[in-house]
Amino acid sequence: MARKNQKRFEIIHHHCAGIDVGSREHWVAVNPEQYDPAVRQFSTFTDDLIALADWLQSLNISVVAMEATGVYWIPLFEVLDARGFEVYLVNSRATRQTSGRKSDVLDCQWIWQLMTHGLLSGAFRPSDEICSMRSLVRQRANKVCDQAKSINRMQKALSQMNIQLAQVISDITGVTGLKILRAIVQGERSPEKLSALRDGRIKADQETIARSLHGNWRAEHLHALGQELACHDFLEKQIAECDQAIAQALARLPVLQPETGLPCKPLRSAHRSADQQLALHQALIKVMGVDLTAIPTIGIDIALVLASELGPDLSRFPTSQHLSSWLGLAPPTRISGGKPLPGKAPKIINRAAQALKQAASNARQDKSFYWRQPPCPPDADGH
Repeated sequence: MARKNQKRFEIIHHHCAGIDVGSREHWVAVNPEQYDPAVRQFSTFTDDLIALADWLQSLNISVVAMEATGVYWIPLFEVLDARGFEVYLVNSRATRQTSGRKSDVLDCQWIWQLMTHGLLSGAFRPSDEICSMRSLVRQRANKVCDQAKSINRMQKALSQMNIQLAQVISDITGVTGLKILRAIVQGERSPEKLSALRDGRIKADQETIARSLHGNWRAEHLHALGQELACHDFLEKQIAECDQAIAQALARLPVLQPETGLPCKPLRSAHRSADQQLALHQALIKVMGVDLTAIPTIGIDIALVLASELGPDLSRFPTSQHLSSWLGLAPPTRISGGKPLPGKAPKIINRAAQALKQAASNARQDKSFYWRQPPCPPDADGH
């Protein structure tokens, strides 16, 4: 009798489906009491994804839950989202089964069952326009990272030849450093002629630079230096192309604030000119509706990451506490016996959180006082 009176989970979504995403095939499960067959397998070709969406529409399915597996979910998500389905992109940790047998059929049925009772929550995904810009910003970040690796390999080749150029100038990819490196690759070996390429803004004198350029010019290290210098120049060109594509993506976004003023602080970049920085700054204000760079230690690059990862619409987060939790910047709630237990913030890989952590780390060296920030100077129109 007690078993009959036992409460069961309430059904929240009556017409839903669960999808186990894979690299070669997707397994889809629906309610076995309403449909037959209840589980179907689809390949990952585009026409198969369209057939999957057609089948779900024929069953009057309105809600779909799917695992965020690698990047394999993206084509299917785009097809289902374009068809008008309410798609829940779910973290695989939330769909982890209890110990026992495991198969693709059981996985998709488990996802369907969890979704039926409303036990899954969808991941945050901004609009398609913001996602397009996000891909460009991430691609640019990858190119900057690749360029940093090339610089490290150039430094390694110089150190192996005992060329101590990095000890006398702060950046070997600056004006003076690149002039000297290009001359070395072109065959110049005289320390006096190489040091004569010194820019007037370098603190080290010409004699000190010449002393640092005495070394053992080995052919294998010179070959590596030439290749890494060419790779550096190629990546610099690709970074500029990414900046141009990002500017075009920003121009396609809706404008929230048409009037923009001058930046409150100098905005410098190693890859953009001052005019490009100013144009990007104004475009970000128009899209976001606020000037993120007015916050101390947040520059154009960090503001661009925040804009591309979050976008201007934060309505998916009811409060700032929800946003902090999504970023992984808030400690988890752990209470036992009425006492809070110590615990660290959950380990979440989030580019927006990494950008905010970088800004917070830079704040330790910032000499300004955030509560004494002067107002931004008015522009030509008095705004």
